[in-house]
Amino acid sequence: MFSSAYQIARVRGIPIRVHFTLIILLPFLAYNFADAFTSSPLLWGLLAAVVLFASVALHEFGHSLVAIAKGFPVRDILLLPIGGIAQLVRIPEKPRDEFAVAIAGPLVSLALFGGLFALGYGETLLGSREFADFCLLLGYINLSLCLFNLLPAFPMDGGRILRALLTRRKGRLEATRIAAKLGKICALLFGLVGLFGLPGVVPSNLMLVIIAVFIYISAASEYRQVLMQEMSHRPPPIFQWFWSNMRPRRPAPPPSEPLDNNVTVSPPPWQRRGSTRTDLKPDDEP
Repeated sequence: MFSSAYQIARVRGIPIRVHFTLIILLPFLAYNFADAFTSSPLLWGLLAAVVLFASVALHEFGHSLVAIAKGFPVRDILLLPIGGIAQLVRIPEKPRDEFAVAIAGPLVSLALFGGLFALGYGETLLGSREFADFCLLLGYINLSLCLFNLLPAFPMDGGRILRALLTRRKGRLEATRIAAKLGKICALLFGLVGLFGLPGVVPSNLMLVIIAVFIYISAASEYRQVLMQEMSHRPPPIFQWFWSNMRPRRPAPPPSEPLDNNVTVSPPPWQRRGSTRTDLKPDDEP
């Protein structure tokens, strides 16, 4: 699926690749964004579509920089119609590392929202309406990207943050199971909303259905991967049974004889000074 992607840049040694479906989808996104502009709408819409996926790339680049700083090499950043993926060579297993890598992306999106919103609000005051609308539109999209990724469900960043927080108390496997289950529940809700919409609030959306399928499959795959990792660290069940049932056991030490309370024991030599020692004699001695 990800083989039909083309590298468009390399930043800090990280290849940035674009899936061919994103190139096909770009004109449709530009057409949808064009409704927000009055003059040169298609041009502004195309620019908004390009900047949107540049924002997604920066979101994934935030993950990548923290991952590299923590010692986890990044294979590449892949941009898809449903978002982006920073593909690490290996996933952080320590809760602290996973939390830092996961939270970096939403923080980048939140910073982009703040910068674009401030720029758009300033341009509104200066009277440059089109550019202001452009900045405000992309700012709110980055805010939505931040909040959406913070949902506590796999494979989104919020699911990894949740797993990092639960791992210390429940272990990595159980924490993954909980986050993956929440991911499947979210996927089912997204699928229903995508198919039927919310009357008067959200119309039906095929893209939301595709996102739901991706989330459901990724959540199940993540749990299976962690389960296999945990099983590889444990001996096979036959070895566990053999070790618990067939290993030689040490004989229990013999019980010590109880002391006779009627026998008086002389104090040791270092306690005899200044005390009177009474030696026991047999009854038949005079």
